[in-house]
Amino acid sequence: MKFFYKIFLSMLFVLTVSLATVEYLTVSHSLEHALQREENTAFSQHQMVKYSIQTVLLNITDSYTRADMVEIARSAEVPLGTQSGLYFATENKEKSGSDAVYYNSCKSDPSQKSVEDGKILYEIVTKAGNRHLQVRSSFSLKDSSYVLVTEKNVEELFQDTEKLYKRCKFFYWCILGAGSLLVLFLTLTITRPLGKLRNTTRKFAAGEYGVRAKTGSRDEVGELAKTFNYMAKTIEKKIAELEDAARRQEDFTANFAHELKTPMTSIIGYADTLYQKTLPPEDVHQLAGIIMNEGMRLEALSFKLMELVTLSRSDFQLEEARIDEVMADAVETITPAAEKRKVQIKLQTEEAWVRLEYDLFKTLLLNLMDNALKSGTDVVFVQGSCDNEQYKITITDRGRGIPTEDLEKITEAFYMVDKSRSRKEHGAGLGLALSVKIAQLHHTKLSYRSQPDQGTSVILVLQKETDDEEETD
Repeated sequence: MKFFYKIFLSMLFVLTVSLATVEYLTVSHSLEHALQREENTAFSQHQMVKYSIQTVLLNITDSYTRADMVEIARSAEVPLGTQSGLYFATENKEKSGSDAVYYNSCKSDPSQKSVEDGKILYEIVTKAGNRHLQVRSSFSLKDSSYVLVTEKNVEELFQDTEKLYKRCKFFYWCILGAGSLLVLFLTLTITRPLGKLRNTTRKFAAGEYGVRAKTGSRDEVGELAKTFNYMAKTIEKKIAELEDAARRQEDFTANFAHELKTPMTSIIGYADTLYQKTLPPEDVHQLAGIIMNEGMRLEALSFKLMELVTLSRSDFQLEEARIDEVMADAVETITPAAEKRKVQIKLQTEEAWVRLEYDLFKTLLLNLMDNALKSGTDVVFVQGSCDNEQYKITITDRGRGIPTEDLEKITEAFYMVDKSRSRKEHGAGLGLALSVKIAQLHHTKLSYRSQPDQGTSVILVLQKETDDEEETD
């Protein structure tokens, strides 16, 4: 069953039961109160008639005839009114006999139930569609026992109650109809936002990840809509990240295939030329040089890929080291390559201890300095300085720089700003991608500042370690 029907039927059931209960209590209380009032009136009238008859009988000294008894009863009946009746007889204590009736004007036959002296019996008797309230009592006087029954027509009371019941029934259906409409409105008000949220979730499930639920209300439904929107935003972000990762993976695969195919095509083509033809020594030397150059590109590509795979799967231990010594070692290693390019490297560092993996961090520095050497600069500045609890490393060149639109892409695998120049220098576009992963292993990141034809600066920051030995000294 839908939530709408559950709420609607539940509220309608509560409304129906409540109205029926109110109607029942109203009619029953009204009837009970009216009957109690009639009983009190009938009791008073009965007592008055009883005392009247007893008084007359006590005042008669002689024996009284049946005609006297009839006259006494008729006189006592006068105050009761035309809608009442009276029954007066002697009571026969023997079960085999019957009462000697003096007077009977009751519309309904009086009950023959015996009543003890001093007791009052009330009974409603129905005859010919009319209801009568009969009050019965007995009394003894001068060695005789008498039965007295007074009757009062209460049909009007029950008719009034029936009218009240019909009136309540009319209002019951009117209120139930109006209440049903109100319940329907309230149910729609409650469930409509849920229906909209359901439609929103279906659209989201169908692939419309940008759809959002309306959050106009501040109740639980509004909170649910806000929670859904937060979830949808998170999922949309994750999907975008997955799509971006898939795109990068596709680009990586395509670029890898392209980078692999180009040197292989050259190697196979020139090797086939050497195999099929007899060439002069100088041509053979030239073709062999091309084959060697392309082979070196393949070798560099394979090494870089192996390093990337290793960084993705290994857990490296960071150890304390003098960062100024690591930087000096890296500069010393790359100096021969710089001298071939006639590039000067200027090193300026401050002493500090940091946590790093020596070989990986040296590889990071060599990749950054190698890129600086290939930028066409005449000098590379390698600086290391302390900044409170951090150590800042900056590598700056005065080369051709990087266009602004390429800055966000240079760390992607196989991305090259100048592909022809990179391939000529055996580049595969993996150096900076490798450097980014090494930086992440050291809990830092690479920041780039570059302007075309003015140069590029690469900045990374490491957390310093306290030198316990120096503090002890």
